[in-house]
Amino acid sequence: MEKMGKWVLRGPLDEREILLYRGITTTMASGGGNFNEAVGSAIEAMLQSPRFIYRMENQQTDGSVEEYELAVRMSYLLWGAPPDEELYRAADKGELGDKPRVEAQVRRMLGDPRAIEQSQRFVYDWLDLGRMDNLAPARAMFPKWDPSLGGDMRAETLSFFKEVVWTRKRPLTELLNAQVTFLTPRLAKHYGMFPKGRNFARYDLTNVPGRGGLLTQGSVLTLGGDQASMVTRGLFVLHELLRGVVRDPPPGVDTNPVPTKPGLTQRGISASRLAKASCSGCHAKFEPLAFGLEKFDGLGAYSQADKHGNRLREDGKVLIPGQSSPVAYKTSSELMNLLASSPRVHETFTWKVVQFAMGRPLGAEDARSVAEIHMVSQKAGGTYQSLVTAIILSDLVRYNQPTKDP
Repeated sequence: MEKMGKWVLRGPLDEREILLYRGITTTMASGGGNFNEAVGSAIEAMLQSPRFIYRMENQQTDGSVEEYELAVRMSYLLWGAPPDEELYRAADKGELGDKPRVEAQVRRMLGDPRAIEQSQRFVYDWLDLGRMDNLAPARAMFPKWDPSLGGDMRAETLSFFKEVVWTRKRPLTELLNAQVTFLTPRLAKHYGMFPKGRNFARYDLTNVPGRGGLLTQGSVLTLGGDQASMVTRGLFVLHELLRGVVRDPPPGVDTNPVPTKPGLTQRGISASRLAKASCSGCHAKFEPLAFGLEKFDGLGAYSQADKHGNRLREDGKVLIPGQSSPVAYKTSSELMNLLASSPRVHETFTWKVVQFAMGRPLGAEDARSVAEIHMVSQKAGGTYQSLVTAIILSDLVRYNQPTKDP
């Protein structure tokens, strides 16, 4: 019971628990049950225990996390799974109270394929890639839509993330401007590119106009809906990359996207909103952030003109929160480079990964710890690996309460 319970319940059992589970086997045996039935009943009881269903922790007097609980935090943060034998061995020997040994464990665990899978869960959740299964654009607008493209777009983003983060081990912000992607022949044709053979393949985008980085991938561009709304795309950049805030629209305002027509593009529709004093106060904060994406339609296809023959543009100005004035860009590539080089975007990636790692929303009380994590990870290169290492070594993981200013 002691050995089995440690694995099932992710930590040592106390004497009371051992006696309780042994009592189950004794009861089964006395009733005529065989060995398998007795042990099976004990396992059933363990699987219904709160210790199995929840990751339960004991509050230490100093607020620190006990070593077996720290092992569980580490394994779920890095792998999304329980600790392995090596991590339990380190906890048994009391090694997880030693920073260098913890770092060694993190390096070992980052070399396991489960670390890649867990990191991809982050980008899957962050970009809501599950919605690609239900992508259903209006047939009247997109009569050639193939539902399989949704899965191809998701695969593109996950493979691109793996390439930048794990193969190249580059800073997370290069997810915004790396000149590479992975496409099926079907998705390559959809993007207007010549397919490479018949399989999922790597594509160099150095000489492909407009493409390069997450914001130019179908999985993100489809957030704008069929009409490629400047509102929805701009809000994504504001909220998910710049950690900006904006008020909700007043009650009764029609938020349905305005369709384009001859002589009127989505940018023109946006300009009319920005010209209204009642709208510009909020919309000026986010709609111009999407101007560089106008050449991509609602399904991520790239063109110089829309279906009405209206010429499309990709120039604009971006105002980074905290800056005094907007910065102009001429192309979508320049916009991606501006975002990738922005300290504000660097900080946002840290906040996003920390929130995913902790499994809860972050608040003002977490700000100091997150700032320290960001500083440490940036000094180590700003990679995913440096960031999760900094998180594990931080007070957010090693203590039950965030560190507060005195």
